[in-house]
Amino acid sequence: MNYIKIIIIAWIIYASFYLCRVNYPISIPFINSDLGITFTSLGLIASAFFASYSIGQVINGYLGVRYRPWRLLILGIVGSSITTLLFGFSASPSTFLILWLINGYFQSIGWPILVKVIATVLTHENMSKGYGIFNTSWALGHALSWLFTGLIIDHYGWRWGFIVNGVIFPAVNIPLVLDLMRYISPLETAKSDINRHRDEFNCITSGKHVIALLILALVYLVMYAVRYALVMYLPSYVHHVERHISTFLLTIVLFPISGSLGMVSLGFLFNRVAMHKRIILMIIMNIAVAILLSIFPLCYEESRLLGLLILMLLSSLLYGLESQVVSTMPVTLIGRKYSSLAVGIIDSAGSIGAFISSLVSGMIIDSSGFNIMLRFWSYVEMILPALLLTLMLIIRRAPCLD
Repeated sequence: MNYIKIIIIAWIIYASFYLCRVNYPISIPFINSDLGITFTSLGLIASAFFASYSIGQVINGYLGVRYRPWRLLILGIVGSSITTLLFGFSASPSTFLILWLINGYFQSIGWPILVKVIATVLTHENMSKGYGIFNTSWALGHALSWLFTGLIIDHYGWRWGFIVNGVIFPAVNIPLVLDLMRYISPLETAKSDINRHRDEFNCITSGKHVIALLILALVYLVMYAVRYALVMYLPSYVHHVERHISTFLLTIVLFPISGSLGMVSLGFLFNRVAMHKRIILMIIMNIAVAILLSIFPLCYEESRLLGLLILMLLSSLLYGLESQVVSTMPVTLIGRKYSSLAVGIIDSAGSIGAFISSLVSGMIIDSSGFNIMLRFWSYVEMILPALLLTLMLIIRRAPCLD
């Protein structure tokens, strides 16, 4: 039963990381109105976060191969908590940028380390399903953090969304990380991985498999850029359309909640099909995402109910597809022992996408409005079918991946 406890603890830890990450997007419209900082400047601050987050993913993915996971996790939790607290007491855009840049590195520790921890307790047959369940931590953690932070901001102001979250984050997580120590011995895990999964690592040493990993990184870059345009600016868009705080919170929280349903459902679906068939389904679903993204603002402004239904379907596809690309597929490519490094590379590419998305989206909103920004990313989404088709052709020629 220890593997169930490990997954539950890891789920809570990673969900809690979002207390000190997505409190910034939900604060953007309030910081904009309070301090008069433009969306372009606010987008630059978000981009700074992802610049350091991207570098940190690769560094911490490598460190996750060599060092005990709980030491790295405690470093990330404490560091992110301190920078978040300081953000709540700051006032200048330059200070915001420096603090959020530093926070990006500390936040980058969570994902590759916990993915490796989960990889030690999942069998190959249950990997898609298992990660589909575990990955709901970043969707539901996102939703709960937005809801919690939104209520704090409504009652006490945007600064308290950083101060309170910065205090709660380590209070919840440090005891859980110490509890995680009781269930996993990294030395035993490393030895087990070397013995049980040597063939997996040998499988990916060919040039084809390295190219497949790089293409997967490009796929995730585009996926993350598109989704993060919504994560970063959906609260501002809904606040622009809907001024009532209850409707505002309901709409934005539905986005990550629907995403968690997509993670689980696509995880169970993809667990039943071979890799190349998964990619065919992904191509079809990404075309659907492009269409839904372009029509969402028009439908939402005409009919709130229809708009919410489209947003929920869009979110299910975005989160569900990302869940596979950033966990199951890279672990399949490179094996369990080096899973933290593979996931770090993939997630690093996604962070570059978020860096671009945060800055470009803010500039488009300032110049042309929210609707044009969403339409722009619907066009970008259409890059994915070509990348996925290329990935499928490579995988079909590499039988050990299929």
